Amino acid sequence: MNSIKKKFLVAFLFFYFFIGSFNSLNTGISFDENYEELNWNFHVNLVKEISNSITNKKKFNKSKFDQEVKGFVGYGIGFQLVSQPIQSLLKNVLINDKDLDLYGAKLVSKHFVVFLFFFISGIFFYLILRKLINNENFCIFGIILYLTYPYLFGQAMFSPKDIPFMSIWLICTYLVFILFDNLIEEKKISLKLILLVSLTTAYLLSIRIAGILIFIQYIITLLIFLSLYKIDLIFFFKKFFKEFLFFILSFLFFIYLLYPIFWINPQLLVETLRINISHFNNVGTMTLGETMYSKNLPVTYLFIWFSVKIPLLILIGLVTLPFIEKKIFDNKKNSILFGSILLTTIIIPFILVFKKVHLYDEIRQVMFLVPMIFVVGLVSLYTFSKNLFYILGTLTLIFFIAENIKINPYQYVWFNLPSRYIDLTKNFELEYQGLSGKEISKYLKNINNQSTCVLANPLHSVKHFLNDTDYNCFDSWQKIDTDYKRPFLAVQNVRNLKKSSPYKCFTIYESGFKLFFHKEEIITGRLLECR
Repeated sequence: MNSIKKKFLVAFLFFYFFIGSFNSLNTGISFDENYEELNWNFHVNLVKEISNSITNKKKFNKSKFDQEVKGFVGYGIGFQLVSQPIQSLLKNVLINDKDLDLYGAKLVSKHFVVFLFFFISGIFFYLILRKLINNENFCIFGIILYLTYPYLFGQAMFSPKDIPFMSIWLICTYLVFILFDNLIEEKKISLKLILLVSLTTAYLLSIRIAGILIFIQYIITLLIFLSLYKIDLIFFFKKFFKEFLFFILSFLFFIYLLYPIFWINPQLLVETLRINISHFNNVGTMTLGETMYSKNLPVTYLFIWFSVKIPLLILIGLVTLPFIEKKIFDNKKNSILFGSILLTTIIIPFILVFKKVHLYDEIRQVMFLVPMIFVVGLVSLYTFSKNLFYILGTLTLIFFIAENIKINPYQYVWFNLPSRYIDLTKNFELEYQGLSGKEISKYLKNINNQSTCVLANPLHSVKHFLNDTDYNCFDSWQKIDTDYKRPFLAVQNVRNLKKSSPYKCFTIYESGFKLFFHKEEIITGRLLECR
């Protein structure tokens, strides 16, 4: 990389990091964030109980945690080990903001850590592109498009499960690419590299047990390598038996370390996988005008959501793939690296559909595939036509930046251009995370009936932004259709927006935004007065 390009990339990353960090700390509190704190507190109490039983030589009281375990299986403490120390420091800064109480400050401070993971993932996205295309301009353009993509940038402002998981998946992919680079060049495979791969893989599973799917990508990469170099599988395993054994043992050690639940009973690993394949909550997600429930999804669910969330630039790149196949796969190294990414993005969705895995909230559970689809689309389009790539890429980048400004903080609701020719409000799930709670809280501060109870779901999306007001009565939205004492105020958001106004409840405030080239305003939340 020449000095000018290097300085440009460093300057972009510097300003991007500053803007993204600031924006993340000014975003509302999402639906899942309270659960993440509960998950951390559960594990802290569990570790304390285990430590006390060892120190005081008492029998561990397993029954004390039996009920809670099922609520937190599938999520270890990997992300929390990074986020909690940073949150402890940041919350003291944010608490000076009169809009937040202490717990709210702790939740919002997690946003910075989520963005940090996404920012780092951008660097590894760039490194993966460099492995595939030896052109600095392309790689720099690629990372900028990736980091400014409104859907992922919006998720990076708050999503404590999906963005860290996606980011670590990218890091695992790059490390495995290095490993196979060494195999291709017949270099010695260092135990340090194997240890690093096992640690990052275990860390991925500690964020979400679904990380076990990355072994499919590992196997695909290995099989392509063996096939191209005509190496016998048994011979390969015998040759690298020590390395395989070291990887398995170190991986199991890190998994055990990052999953305190398994300290109670290692066999819970099987139960964890079972529960996460068949999610207990039968969530309904509005998809192309139909409410599709997680326990009975049609095979078209993922295809529909990818088709409306993936940018037009990438979709065009995917269309060009059949025309540039020979150019890419002429090179054995590219065949292994690019082929593994391409097949992973095809095979994993098919497995999820075939196994009838319970999915909901558009593509949240498969967000880790989005950067892989980006890689395939960008590389394909660039290989097909460099001029077309830069023309469409420039237009896309301008569009991304403009829309990030226009629809902030609801970028994660973003839809691609082709989908905007239909009424998104009627046909798709939109603001399902409750970020509008912050905006509605600002309005609540300015009205005079602060002694009135406020009903909301989730409560934490609103309550913690009203620290400096006289509001002290909060309750669940679900009580709105009961004989709850009137008058009261109610925050209608997330999936409740699809419902009609409850009995004798009237809208006094609406939050929303408009996408470019889409006629309908997308409503993100309403404040109701019920008398």
